[in-house]
Amino acid sequence: MLSLALLSLLAPLAVVQSAIIAPLTRSSDFGRTVTARDGPTCTVKAGGSNSTDDSPAFSDAAKQCADGGTILFSEGVDYYFNTPVNATLNNVEIQLKGNINLPQNISYVQNIVNSTAGGNVWWLSLSGSDLNFVGSTNVSNGWINGYGQQWWDANPANKSGIANRPHLWRFNVTGGSIKYLKVRKPIAWVTTLSGSDIDVQDVFVDASTTPNGGFPFNTDGFDVSAKNVRITDFTILNGDDAVTINNGGENVTVTNGFISGPGCHGTSIGSLGQAQGVYQTVKNIWFENIKVQGCVYGSRIKTYLGGQGLVQNVTFANYDIVNTTFPIYLTQNYFNQGSTQTQNGAGIQDGGNYGGRVDNSSVLIDGVTYKDWKGTINTYQPGDRSCVSDPCWYDVPGSDGTQSIVIGCSNSTACSNFEFKNIQVIPESYAAPKINCTYLETANNPNLGLVCTNGTLVETA
Repeated sequence: MLSLALLSLLAPLAVVQSAIIAPLTRSSDFGRTVTARDGPTCTVKAGGSNSTDDSPAFSDAAKQCADGGTILFSEGVDYYFNTPVNATLNNVEIQLKGNINLPQNISYVQNIVNSTAGGNVWWLSLSGSDLNFVGSTNVSNGWINGYGQQWWDANPANKSGIANRPHLWRFNVTGGSIKYLKVRKPIAWVTTLSGSDIDVQDVFVDASTTPNGGFPFNTDGFDVSAKNVRITDFTILNGDDAVTINNGGENVTVTNGFISGPGCHGTSIGSLGQAQGVYQTVKNIWFENIKVQGCVYGSRIKTYLGGQGLVQNVTFANYDIVNTTFPIYLTQNYFNQGSTQTQNGAGIQDGGNYGGRVDNSSVLIDGVTYKDWKGTINTYQPGDRSCVSDPCWYDVPGSDGTQSIVIGCSNSTACSNFEFKNIQVIPESYAAPKINCTYLETANNPNLGLVCTNGTLVETA
């Protein structure tokens, strides 16, 4: 089950989250063998205030303990990372017993991001092998504070996030683990996983906005492009995907999670195929035991029209859905409403072509199973406050708050070997659940388990 320490973190949010969080069954213990470390312990020195940059002190400790050592952030101490840090570490454990604070000056951070080639900055970038990050089970310590609320509140009207926002951190390792990660108010994207053989356990991300506060755009919990990954026992409150599997993600298991708003997008595959001519793949993905409350999506697969690639062997199993607009959603006509920071060229949305993308190919999707879903559709107040485009980016033509399944394949051969088993998701109005379904042809989906037609959901034997 979720650790008592992490459950205690959620106590202040109990009213907002309607006390729906319940203990979840934990997977078996991780199978990674952690190499014994016989190197030194390097304690990161703190300057004592936000006027002193502690990033160089971390870099010094990382150099001294780069091979076989332990890097320690002292118990209860506040550290101020006023500049981005990068470290390559092998057979190292990082123990975060204090708290890491990002700068609170927006223009200062923007200038750093803007001056970086490509405009992409991870404030903390870690690479290497056999690298283990361990936070704290103490509710008061082990936090990474992003101070994102002021960024969200500063977002201009009809814009999806102000310019030059940094990613929080990147974990690019061959063999590694993350345990007891706690993040408060990230500016935007939280954790990027790349590399291979990574275990993640006991995570709490709080990107919930204050009442009437700005929307937390792009606060993805995990963006995964790594191979052989396990993520388990997590709570993510945010305004985007909780866990998304991107190009290169393979053999990924995501279990035992609670996902909630203010504008969460559940668990996702993609988006894929944005750069036409670049072949992208996601393979062997398993999501199970996921609770989703008050989100736009429960699960989502999203690919661009005219993209190239393959999504293969994906399972979404045992989902509890509460007050969610589109529980099961797939589109091969994805359109990202985002700014130029998050989108290189426009895509397409039903009802209009934006940017003139050529419909000459599709990201093929083969072998997707949805099984054992139960819960309620957000019938009365669908969507969230993230819509800044016209038509709204999450509008589905013909939807009326009763669609439990929305599947939009781009042609009759792009989606194959889909299966739906025991889908018991109903509208809050108790009307009959419906589906919005195109191009799931029987010839390519012999065990589909439903009738693919826009109308009342009918499951077959």
